[in-house]
Formats: sequence, structure tokens, C-alpha cells
Amino acid sequence: MQKNTIKTGMLFAFSALVALVLANAETWALGKPSSSAAASAAAEDSEKPSLQPDEEPAGESDIGDSTGLTPIPADWRAAFEAVRPDPHPEKLTRNSHYWISDEKRHDVFRDTIEDSGGIFVGLGTDQNYLMAAWAKPEVLIPLDFDQMIIDLHFAFRVVFLHAKTPREFAKMWKPEATRNVVRLIRETYDDEEFQRAVIRAYKKGRKHVAVRLKRVRRVYRRLKMETFLTDTKQYDYIVQLFKNNRVFPVRGDLTADMTVKDVAEAARRVGLPIRTLYLSNAEQYFKFTRSYKDNMKSLPFDERSVVIRTVGKRTKASPDGVYEYIYQTGQNFSAWLDYPKLYTVWTLFRHRNHRKGVGSTEITRLPPEIN
Repeated sequence: MQKNTIKTGMLFAFSALVALVLANAETWALGKPSSSAAASAAAEDSEKPSLQPDEEPAGESDIGDSTGLTPIPADWRAAFEAVRPDPHPEKLTRNSHYWISDEKRHDVFRDTIEDSGGIFVGLGTDQNYLMAAWAKPEVLIPLDFDQMIIDLHFAFRVVFLHAKTPREFAKMWKPEATRNVVRLIRETYDDEEFQRAVIRAYKKGRKHVAVRLKRVRRVYRRLKMETFLTDTKQYDYIVQLFKNNRVFPVRGDLTADMTVKDVAEAARRVGLPIRTLYLSNAEQYFKFTRSYKDNMKSLPFDERSVVIRTVGKRTKASPDGVYEYIYQTGQNFSAWLDYPKLYTVWTLFRHRNHRKGVGSTEITRLPPEIN
């Protein structure tokens, strides 16, 4: 009888130990979560919460020692946090949330943006991190007129701050990581309304991001080119941008009157040029109004600034069979913005030249009235 009691007790203890291991397997697989990071968030949608905590996630101090990035100066932080979001658009493009990029060949821009520094302003989601890892900006501003995409960037922030390696980063977009990431979002952001918005964006965008990351790794493996998804140094640079509070996602409309001008003003206040302006293919969906031209002309470009965009056009110059990837210096773009007959992106498109051996096109000609 005594032996049976001992055996039963040992079996119960072993079963409890197995249950404990299984219950914590997901957390252990994805790395130990951080302590809660304080972040003040605004209740009103028109006010941006201060989402750059002073505390760093625990156990991450070994990342990014060679990036050269330091905590953002207080006056810089104040300048970029003062950027106001534009109002919500009346409708979304094709009534859709663009959770990921469908552009496959951003590599053709690498030689034009590599180590350019300054400020990187980019539309969309994942492609900004891909290219920012090459450009190594001092400040990264993801911009989109869809608030759910901006909310997704704040989910990206949580994942970057808690995933120690590119492999862990990819795992945190898989279904089995959902519960853990949701918990981390709640620990990172104090405002409950903002938590719900970021969690909603993560849950809706998660499967799309997971598929996209897998595709990007496959494409760049074939190209034999490293990205932040495979190269620890590139990944660490993005992590350090977040850890040092140098990433400022904001809802902005290129054709509205507030956000882009505020970004330009913040850049001037801190003395940094916009070195990379990535427009994706957004210009296909609107005319070059006076408001759009004024917004673009307000941006502080210098001699090293570049404007990169895509145009959905299947041509011989399209490296992926879907888009042309077009490069232009910031100063050349500024000259074209003064051209009175510049009504749409197609005017620029007609003046492009093929960049031999690169896989993209470029605009180097000046407007007719300047020539």
C-alpha cells in the first residue's frame, strides 16, 4: 500500500512538471518577456501618445553595441513627437488595408540609399525596415494615411524590442506566438484604448506579415543578398533605432496640409536632412495638387538626398514584372515640383532612363523649361 502511494505521488509530480513545461514552452521559445515599459498614450485619436519609453526591455543590452546609435536627444524627441497626424481619409485606396508590401525588388535601391543616414521617411510597412537597415538613418519615420497601418508599426516595435534575433522576430508573427505578443503589447503600452488598437492591427496583419517575411527571405536568398531577416548586424540596427527612441510612426496624407509639413519643420529644428524619401506607388492614386507639391517642396533635401518610388507598370525595365523602381535625387525632384505642367507621376515616368545593370530606372533630366 505504501509503495503504491509513493508511486502515485511521483506520477502526479511528474505530470505537474510536464504541464508546467508545456504551459511555458511558447514564452521560452520566444525569449523572456521584458518588464512593463511605461509609455504615456493619449485617449483622443487626434493626439499622438508618447510611445518612446525611457526604460529598455530586460536582457537586451547585448544588442547593437556596434550600431553607433545613442538615445535620442531630448530636443529631437520633442520635435518629432510634435508632428501632428493628418485627419483620417474619407476612404482608403481600394477600400483595403495594405498590411504588407507586394514589391519584391527593393534591392535595386540599395546602392542609392546605403549608409545615407539622415532621416528616412517611408510609406507602407515591412519594406521600411528592409531599406532602413541599409540606409542606416538617424531617425526613421514610417508614414501612412491608414491608421491601422500605423498601429501595426507599433506592433512591429514590440516585436523588435523583444525578439533577440531575426529568427525569433519571424517566429513572433506565427499563430502560436499570438498570445505572447498580445501580452507584450499590453505590458508595453499603458493606454487601454491604444492597446486594443495595436492588438487589433497585430491580429489582422499577423498572417500577412508572416507570409511576407518568408517570401522576402526566399527572394533575397536567391539574390544572394543579406537583409535584416538574415543578417544580425542589419537586424540589430533596426532594434537600436527603436531602443533609442528614434522611430516615429505617424498617420500622414501626402496630399493633406499638416503631417508632411510638420515632419519638415521637425527635421529643420534638429538640423537633419531627409536623406531617403520612399513613396512606394502612392503617387499613382492622386494628382500632383498644389498641396502635394508644397508638402514635397517643404522637405529639407540636400545633395545626398534621394527619392525612391515604384510605378505599377509592366515594362522591360521592371525587375519583378509588376513594378518599375524609379530613383531620383531630392534636388532633381524639387526642380520638377516647380514645373507648372507636372500634373501626375506619369509626367516624371516619361522622362526616366534605364539604369543599366541595376534593374531600376532613374530620372536625371530637368524639366523642359529649365533645359
